[in-house]
Amino acid sequence: MKRKQRASAAAANADNDSDADEPSQTPLPLESFSGDACAALTARYGRSAAPQHRHLLASGAAIRSILLDDGLPLTPASYLPAAVSALRAAGSADPAAAAALASLLVILLPHIPSSPSSLPPDAASESASALAAFLSSPDASRLTTGTVRSVVKSLGHLTLHLDAATDWDAVAAPLEALLAASVDQRAKVRKCAQESVEKLFAYLGQCDSTKKASNAATGMFEKHISSAQSLIHSNIDISEGKETEAAHMLGTMVNLVPYLSKKARKKVFLDAYQLLGPCFTPLTRHVLRLLATLLDHLKAEGVESEVESLVSSVVAYLPYDEKKPDDTIVSAFHLIKICLDKLVGRSKLWMEVFPTAFEAVSGYLILGRKCSDDIAKVVQDCIDSHIDQNVFVANGPQITNSGFEGLSDQSAMKSICLTINSRLHTCAYPPDSILTVVLGLFLKLGESSFIFMKDILLTLAKFAMKVDKESQLRNVEECIGAAVIAMGPDKALSLLPIAFDENRLTCSNTWLLPILDKYTYGAPLQFFLEHIVPLAKSVQNASNRVKKERKRKELQSWTDQLWNLLPSFCRYPIDVHHSFGSLSKLLVEISKCDDCLYKSAVKALQQLLDGTRRLSTGGQDVEIYMELSALFSSKPDSFKCARLDRCSKKDARKNLKVLASHSTSLLCTFTEYFLDSSPEKRAHLKVALRCLAQLSGSMNICELFVSLVKRFDLEDTPLEPECKTDEEDRMDELVKKEDRKDEESTEFKTGKVDRKDGESTECKTDENEIDRKDEEGTDATVELNNKRFLLLELISTFVEVADEDLLDKLFGFIKSCLLDSSMSCHSKALFALSIIVKEHSEYSLAHLDEMMLLLHGMKSALDSTVLESQLLCYQHLLVHMIKVNEENTSKKAFLILNELIVALKSKKESRKLAYDVLLATSTNLRSSESNSADLDLQRLFTMVMGYLSSPSPHIVSGAIAALSLLIYSDANFCMEVPNLIESVLVLLQHKAIEVTKAALGFVKVLVTSLQPQKLLNLQADIVSGILPWSLVTKHHFKGKVVLILEILIRKCRFDAINLITPDKFKGFVRSVEEGRKGNRNQTDGAHLEAKEHEQRDGKRRKRVDSNAETGQDGTPSRPPPNSWSTGKKQGRDFHLKKRTGRGNPHAAKRHQSRDSGGKGDRTNFKPKSKWQPGNSQGNRGNKSPGSNQKRTRGGASSKMQNSEARAPGHSPSFKKRKRSTA
Repeated sequence: MKRKQRASAAAANADNDSDADEPSQTPLPLESFSGDACAALTARYGRSAAPQHRHLLASGAAIRSILLDDGLPLTPASYLPAAVSALRAAGSADPAAAAALASLLVILLPHIPSSPSSLPPDAASESASALAAFLSSPDASRLTTGTVRSVVKSLGHLTLHLDAATDWDAVAAPLEALLAASVDQRAKVRKCAQESVEKLFAYLGQCDSTKKASNAATGMFEKHISSAQSLIHSNIDISEGKETEAAHMLGTMVNLVPYLSKKARKKVFLDAYQLLGPCFTPLTRHVLRLLATLLDHLKAEGVESEVESLVSSVVAYLPYDEKKPDDTIVSAFHLIKICLDKLVGRSKLWMEVFPTAFEAVSGYLILGRKCSDDIAKVVQDCIDSHIDQNVFVANGPQITNSGFEGLSDQSAMKSICLTINSRLHTCAYPPDSILTVVLGLFLKLGESSFIFMKDILLTLAKFAMKVDKESQLRNVEECIGAAVIAMGPDKALSLLPIAFDENRLTCSNTWLLPILDKYTYGAPLQFFLEHIVPLAKSVQNASNRVKKERKRKELQSWTDQLWNLLPSFCRYPIDVHHSFGSLSKLLVEISKCDDCLYKSAVKALQQLLDGTRRLSTGGQDVEIYMELSALFSSKPDSFKCARLDRCSKKDARKNLKVLASHSTSLLCTFTEYFLDSSPEKRAHLKVALRCLAQLSGSMNICELFVSLVKRFDLEDTPLEPECKTDEEDRMDELVKKEDRKDEESTEFKTGKVDRKDGESTECKTDENEIDRKDEEGTDATVELNNKRFLLLELISTFVEVADEDLLDKLFGFIKSCLLDSSMSCHSKALFALSIIVKEHSEYSLAHLDEMMLLLHGMKSALDSTVLESQLLCYQHLLVHMIKVNEENTSKKAFLILNELIVALKSKKESRKLAYDVLLATSTNLRSSESNSADLDLQRLFTMVMGYLSSPSPHIVSGAIAALSLLIYSDANFCMEVPNLIESVLVLLQHKAIEVTKAALGFVKVLVTSLQPQKLLNLQADIVSGILPWSLVTKHHFKGKVVLILEILIRKCRFDAINLITPDKFKGFVRSVEEGRKGNRNQTDGAHLEAKEHEQRDGKRRKRVDSNAETGQDGTPSRPPPNSWSTGKKQGRDFHLKKRTGRGNPHAAKRHQSRDSGGKGDRTNFKPKSKWQPGNSQGNRGNKSPGSNQKRTRGGASSKMQNSEARAPGHSPSFKKRKRSTA
């Protein structure tokens, strides 16, 4: 209550210009009070102690009583006449009553419908005239701002109810009053009036009264502007009152321009541009804004001469003056652009005006202020809009010969460039604003920039040589790079030559080499061959002669940079048809070298082929110019490279034919270099071979490959696949064998594939025969394997472009290598096979049985590289089989999944490879362009889910791990796979430890990846499945449950989780929430275990038979929740039972001494390592009688225990097994 009283007092004592007089504008809920406005007001403001609210309610109640006495309805329209009359009667004599009545009008008028039945035009006209007269009376000037603003707003609402089409006189007076209020000195009144006038003009336009409304507006405009014009022309300072009124009128006209008639716009334009003078006045900013708005709505045909006059006036205002605000200069220059755009057909105007205007504002480009960037942007827009590159290209010879005589376009451009160069000379370092203009001008002029901007390029070169800051140097280098793209590196180097002095061992302009490397596009190859190559060779020769190490390194650096220009000159060259013959000889020459020159040759060949192919396909212009635009930080998007534009699709195809004619010979030459090169060099040459193979054709590649096989004395290698029928029979036998193994064994083991006559797939060599080989035979074998290595690398290069005939030969060679007993080339052969499978799906499916037999027979466990390549083949085959979705491939797909799931449960390296293969398979299926991508991915999930019913816990846990990975990559998709989540949650009740661990891991991934909304339907099943495992601390089960619960509580809130938690576990879940709030790390469950230990009953049932807790195969069974007891006392009893057990009296004595409180008491000892399957802590002290085992200092038995020394009554779950790496 005190707070309300203080608020009321503050409102009462507020300034008269505050908003306290006007109440909240939220619509009244009249429907709730049967349309009674007074009742609605009472409900809203009845409890307020503010004086204005009290006056408002009193005024409403008084009018309501009058309406009741007259028998009128209590609607807002009925209140209107009485309220207006009372307002005029109160006037300035009773400001409080006037404010209350004005507020009442503002509240009620929006609730009056615009239909004539609600408020008749006569009543509206009478009330509007009364309010207009009130605003025009002297009394209005003495009222508070809030009151006048409410009256203005009410008048604005009321005029929208008038019928302007039939009774203009009813609108004239209110319109005049609103126009007068729009220039009021009070800002809030003025803003409200301007908004009302704008709405009224829009309404009058709909009533076909635009002309009359425009006359009223222009009349008011002339009234306030005429005096300002006379004062401006007489050079007399405008008085403050007249200046503000004229400025307010200009602001009002800016809003009304869209609603004025054409004649009115032209009249206002003629009067307004005369207000603009060469000096700044308080009206300049408003005049510029009004003129820009008028030009946007005027057509050029009617005001051409006036626009030309306006341009002269604006240009006269542009020269620099400290008294002129920066924003007015920007606005004036932008107005110049609008004028030039309006008269775009008159090219002579921009030639005359723009150079002068640019010279006037060019000084702002080097000031480094905000206006500098704004002006630079306007200059850029003018350059893009009005400079036609085709004009300069067409008149190129005339420009060179006549020196701009009679060419106004060229004269204007020369003037602009001279202005830029002079401004660059005046600053120590050019700011970004002028550099942006220079960069855009280079790209716009193209090759013509060599004529107009050569001096600018030389000036930029001076900056580049003396600037040290990297940020500043980058901007200058971008401008020079734009010059290289525009005029070409040949012309740029003619201005900035790179010359080598053999006597002084110096090279000029070497700073330009990195710029040329980055920005050379569409250059002539002939220039590189005639100028850069001799220069590089001369520097290289000098480097070989120099003895000083420092100088030799410098010369070698220049040599490398010069040779590195070769790939740059091969980016979309313009003379491939004429120069590729000479270039091919150079490529062959430098590819022989081992001093890294071959890298430039390979990269150049790749750039040339890729670029020519892109140009030949057509429609790649956008991508090419996006590539060019990305070179600049300003990201220009409206430039063209004339040399690239001249290279048509037809020319590019001719160039491709030229390249294809040389490709075969180059392919043979590069192959020879490949065979004689080091591994590092071969990796680069393979890129060149791949490019050449795409042009040479499959037939030429086939001939080359067969010749190499003969050359290496490998003719006995079969180059054709075997009989398909035999392979299918052996594949069927393999599938049946795997099916029998799944039925008979609970442990999955990959079997070997039987071949014909019962032989193993591995070709075995008689050991005695191998032993009889001498060194010469061993060297021959090594040499033979090296030849196979080289051919296999070539195969991986040629596969992409091979046809079926070539694929038969390549696959036949790969198969022979895989069947080789030495196994030395299996990795290379499998990698080559993986590329065949990836690139040729139809061929792979046609030879599926043969490939599967080869892959299934590999001993990949012996070599990680073999395993990696083998799994890569499996990945591509699996993708193809899932996409095909044929019945005869489904069982073979399961063979691949067998391999992947077994790899998931093997050593760490194999497990990572299997994870990568599964993830890549999922990604390939998801990114497929076919319409069945989702169905293919769902098919993969379903296939993996099939392994959840396997009798082998090893396989089940591997399948769960695979599903965890798949849902982690796309958690939302798992919701679309039927029964996926339910099938895994059921496995939380599995007896095997590794299955339970995998299922908890799956749940953790699930709750981590899914959004909270999608967890709502799953949280009950998840909580009921994981909570029983919170009673088991072994294998980190309890800690995993805690972590899952923390994630669920964070995403779904504690109340939702607590609601679905069984009563038995509510305390546990609450303790998890308390630990989470306290930011304590309880993932291992240690704190929760201690808390539960204190609450347990002291009388606990000792474990009589260890099989009550463990299953038959060494895994915990699924008992009722009460049977899970993990307290320290029970664990202690179990250990004591074993120590005091069979035939070990010494253990009993130790037990008695420890119970008596001696130092050797270890009953509360808790081992640091958690119990793992097959790693029981219960083996301590369990020595057979007479054993002589030594104990370590910590009391543990030696690691070299004899497995037969265990007591025969041990539970199977505590047997020492090999630790799983899952």
